[in-house]
Amino acid sequence: MEWGYRFWDRDSLYEEVWTTPLLKLAKKYGISDVGLKKICRKLSIPTPGLGYWAKKEADQPVEKIALPALKEPVRLIMHPPRPQPPPIEQFTTPAEREQVAKVREHRAAELLKAGNLSHPLIVRAREVLGRAKGDLLLWTDEPCIELQVSKAALARALKFAAALITALEGEGFKVKVGNDFREQTTATLYNQEIGFTLVERTDKVPLTVPPKGGVLERVLTHGGTPYEHKATGRFSLRIWKPWNALRKSWGDGKTRTIEDQLPEIVAGFMEIALSGKAEDKKRASEKAEAERVAAERARRAEAIRQEEARVRALHRAAADWERADRIRRMIQAAAEGAKRAGQAVEPESPFADWLAWAAQQANRLDPLMENPPSVIDAKVPSKQLFRWPRPLWRI
Repeated sequence: MEWGYRFWDRDSLYEEVWTTPLLKLAKKYGISDVGLKKICRKLSIPTPGLGYWAKKEADQPVEKIALPALKEPVRLIMHPPRPQPPPIEQFTTPAEREQVAKVREHRAAELLKAGNLSHPLIVRAREVLGRAKGDLLLWTDEPCIELQVSKAALARALKFAAALITALEGEGFKVKVGNDFREQTTATLYNQEIGFTLVERTDKVPLTVPPKGGVLERVLTHGGTPYEHKATGRFSLRIWKPWNALRKSWGDGKTRTIEDQLPEIVAGFMEIALSGKAEDKKRASEKAEAERVAAERARRAEAIRQEEARVRALHRAAADWERADRIRRMIQAAAEGAKRAGQAVEPESPFADWLAWAAQQANRLDPLMENPPSVIDAKVPSKQLFRWPRPLWRI
């Protein structure tokens, strides 16, 4: 049983690799071409070499390497593709896209040169981190721009931070430092807060290299090879807020430094903020719709409750009318029976008083007549949701 996992089909992938360039094929599976090539290497699938696709496009003869047999079966899980960020057109206006495009057109060298090293946040960071201590990276509990760098790289970090802050403020945005112990530097763009930290990467380096082989190597490595961390001078700008940002980091690469990416970073901040703004608008719209649906549901529930009360009142009125009619028929039958029996029914006689009282009670029940007064009226009435007026035609 495979428990719902999907595995790479070696034969199918081999055919795809030799019919579609890796860069294009990788997009189909939602991974990078480097990642796809690693999968091919693990499955012992040969891949086209340099110039293969150019020769094939030019109708020149090319050689397709045969798929070798495996000594042992290999099974690799096919992980689901990474979710791709939505295109910027889905969550921005034309004016916002134009602003982002203009920022991308800036030259990194000009942004770096325009960085204001006299900015209050930079001056504060220079003072605080200048006296900070740290065996590897500088550390302080005083509020300042969050720069997790070594002392040797502090000047470069301050220059980059100054350029980034100046570029953001030049677009009308704000950068501030909070009072938290960590994660205290934020930029506000389009009413969205973006928290960021500049970090210097470190490498894990063995303290000593023991000789190969022999008793000495076993003794020195018995508790594991001792390591130390060394600052590399390679910077990485990391986004810690929002947690679901479109992009989480920028850093020094093999061909481009983080300073070379300044226009992309500023534009990336703007896209992250615009995406958050669109999400806030979507959540507000969904909340308003949920509140509207809840209000409509409550209105309908109240209308149903009132209608049910009216129906119950109608049923009570009909039942009272039938009871009043029965009482009147009983009164008539009683009077006729008394006359046949020769009993006096003259006014002010006890039986005549009873007949008048019974008629009054019938009138009290009848919803089509005025309600005669009675001592019962002094009783506190029970609370009812709806009561028909007396008589009914006064509605």
